[in-house]
Amino acid sequence: MTSTLPSIAEWADKRTAAVYTAKSKTLAKVAIEELFAPHVKASINGRNITREEIDQLLLGMRPTEEGALGFYWTDLVGAPKDPSQRVGGNGGSMACFTYRMQDGSVSGMFIISGLRLPNPQTGELVPMFRRKGVAVIVESQSQDPAVDSRKIVEFVAVANNYPLDQLAAQEKERGTYVSNHLAQQCRMKGCTRKGDQDLGLERPGTRAG
Repeated sequence: MTSTLPSIAEWADKRTAAVYTAKSKTLAKVAIEELFAPHVKASINGRNITREEIDQLLLGMRPTEEGALGFYWTDLVGAPKDPSQRVGGNGGSMACFTYRMQDGSVSGMFIISGLRLPNPQTGELVPMFRRKGVAVIVESQSQDPAVDSRKIVEFVAVANNYPLDQLAAQEKERGTYVSNHLAQQCRMKGCTRKGDQDLGLERPGTRAG
């Protein structure tokens, strides 16, 4: 049997976005329950938190009962568990093999906007955004390969808040890091591929006339 479920990265993208872009706290709570297992082991900024505290943190950042937050990934990578690790061992069924293939790990960084948090200096509520890095382990909660029962069972996050007017500058700085890295690779290896030329990273004299 071949699984038609989304990849682990696609699953994480959709389920995480649902938490922040939900149009109300009620819908956000449903999305949280669909994302995290009841027995999840979690920490944020080095502090262990309970499943109940996850609800409090994620729902508490919403300034009102109604309305969505802004959300987007800046980086996202997902990897399935080793396909040789079958649930039933060498004699396991293909159904069990497919079930195990749903599981995996995800790591990434995302931005949450639409927050109103106290200014550290004045205490006044001001527009803020949160940059959050996560590393999670995802496991299916059912052995039925036709049902997407995946949930986060382990979760480590590092997060910090910034004034909203710093977001564009931070993202521009990230883009500069990428451009500088590509330019360095180009100098080391030489750039002759069309993709390198499209990025403006070809060696001098290699651009087609």
